[in-house]
Amino acid sequence: MRAVRLPLSHSLFSVVLALFVLGLYGVFLLLGQLILEEAQAGLEYRIHLYNPIAQEQVEELLSWLQRQNLVQKVEYISPEQAMEGFRKVVGEEFVRAMEGFNPFPPTFRLTFKGEKVSSDSVLVFTQRVLEWESVKEVDYPRRLLEILEKRASTLRWVGLGVGIIMVGITFLLIFNTVRLAIFARRLEIRTMELVGATRSYIERPFVLVGLFQGLVGAVLAIVLLQGGMWLLHKSLFSLSFLLEDWRLLGWYGVLVVFGGVVGYLASKLALRRFLHQTLDKLI
Repeated sequence: MRAVRLPLSHSLFSVVLALFVLGLYGVFLLLGQLILEEAQAGLEYRIHLYNPIAQEQVEELLSWLQRQNLVQKVEYISPEQAMEGFRKVVGEEFVRAMEGFNPFPPTFRLTFKGEKVSSDSVLVFTQRVLEWESVKEVDYPRRLLEILEKRASTLRWVGLGVGIIMVGITFLLIFNTVRLAIFARRLEIRTMELVGATRSYIERPFVLVGLFQGLVGAVLAIVLLQGGMWLLHKSLFSLSFLLEDWRLLGWYGVLVVFGGVVGYLASKLALRRFLHQTLDKLI
């Protein structure tokens, strides 16, 4: 008995289109998350030290800060460096009027890793920093960090809600596409039943083709997404922060698995409609 073939030209196009829209939605969510993380990483955290302070204490604290998982970049600013920067802003005459007085303490300026920043993690980090005897005080935009954190939380919840709806719509589109493809083979299914073919024997080629269409459709949708972002990156604006993020590859993996699972389930569910039916109902 010859293998069952579903019409690939139309059904595969529909699967690719449905998965492309779902994939594009996920990319937009990831882009929004990365923008928020970039804003969080851009917030400066300053650690002010007592003055004067021994160089050994500065190096010890610097080494500890560089080992912290939350910290992305550390820069030490001495009182002399701070005064020099102040001189460039206000001018030489104003600094000369201060008669050698330097109000700037030795300071560490930090930036955090955006994906790991939260108000709780920064609070714990601050408590550990203040345990150092050489630390006088810390300064960071706590209120702004909390606002960004709320925006990120809102984005995740809205994205989850809309994402569930998108997944449902994508499944229905693929299910209807597969059902129409199987509908074209309904008489062949009836013929196979009449000659004694078992249910598993009839189902096997259909669900395998459905799985194949889901996987191939997901791969083609990913190629279209990646190609579109690459063209935007080369011609309009830089998307390197998105293209190089490991979560984009993770989303592609989810899309491939989802496509395969949906193709398999859609074929299996759609096929039940045409099994054990009389010829009159099939026609």
